[in-house]
Amino acid sequence: MAGDQVTGDLVTPYSVILVGFVGLLVAALAVEALGRAGREPFRPLARVLEPALASRVGRWAVGAAWLWIGFHFLAR
Repeated sequence: MAGDQVTGDLVTPYSVILVGFVGLLVAALAVEALGRAGREPFRPLARVLEPALASRVGRWAVGAAWLWIGFHFLAR
């Protein structure tokens, strides 16, 4: 069966990265849903960030982390 060869990459780095990000998104949404449903030990993201957002320095740190994540992982 010499004519049945597959050409090209079956799995590209782009597809692996895309599947990884989708997996992380699904896991984050599942943890958020469990937290909102009141399941222990999960907490919604807002309750996790509450102590940090209580101070001005904490708000700046959360904002800086959000910018860093956006620029390094989500921007093309």
